[in-house]
Amino acid sequence: MQEESPQPLVKTVGLSKSFGNTEVLKDISLDVFEGEKVVIIGPSGSGKSTFLRCLNLLEKPTDGAVYFEGNELTHAAHLEEYRKKMGMVFQHFNLFPHLTVLKNIILAPVEARLQERRKKKLKIPKKQIVAEETARAMALLARIGLEEKASAYPSTLSGGQKQRIAIVRSLAMNPKVMLFDEPTSALDPEMVGEVLSLIKELADEGMTMIVVTHEMRFAREVSTRVLFMDEGKVAVDGTPQEVFDAPQNERLKSFLSKVL
Repeated sequence: MQEESPQPLVKTVGLSKSFGNTEVLKDISLDVFEGEKVVIIGPSGSGKSTFLRCLNLLEKPTDGAVYFEGNELTHAAHLEEYRKKMGMVFQHFNLFPHLTVLKNIILAPVEARLQERRKKKLKIPKKQIVAEETARAMALLARIGLEEKASAYPSTLSGGQKQRIAIVRSLAMNPKVMLFDEPTSALDPEMVGEVLSLIKELADEGMTMIVVTHEMRFAREVSTRVLFMDEGKVAVDGTPQEVFDAPQNERLKSFLSKVL
């Protein structure tokens, strides 16, 4: 019997996005499979961040469709259910300034489990849920060496610490895929390494990820696949070797000559 080919974890079909009369994304069809590390590079204004934000519908596509685990998200009634499985890390951390580090991390998983408790009429006490999620959060903080910051507020942290905590906050939801939108571009140069090494660790552990970045060395080391975006389209889709060592596309050659 013929084996069924695997279903993409994330899929776009004819994805387009316009802001007013400006067409930012043009008819992008793409499959991302479980375990892939897809890195998106390209000049500023090529549509990279907009594409990433369309994948979990933070930006609503003008045309086309987005699928996650075979389910169409573009018109999904329960979009939040799918978003829980898609961790998103932004340039500017987006931590809640009025909450401690620990509360930033446990807020979403506790709320998700309370919703599940209500839906399934489970008899788990809220105290138990909070205790379990606190233990998980502390283990995640220990992993990045920041457990002593659990009761600190974001304003007291360095940029690198904030970004690692933002990543850990996403991991607390047990996502199936992580979306990183230029996770180091707002950091001082000496803090970039600590964030990239955490992302590399996740990649080595098999996390599916889609990363928009300007860090070319990181892109080469971590990716299983590199997309070069230009003027709202995926101009090149290849292995890191094809993209960085033997580029055929003239626009890609020109871009790499400026950034490498």
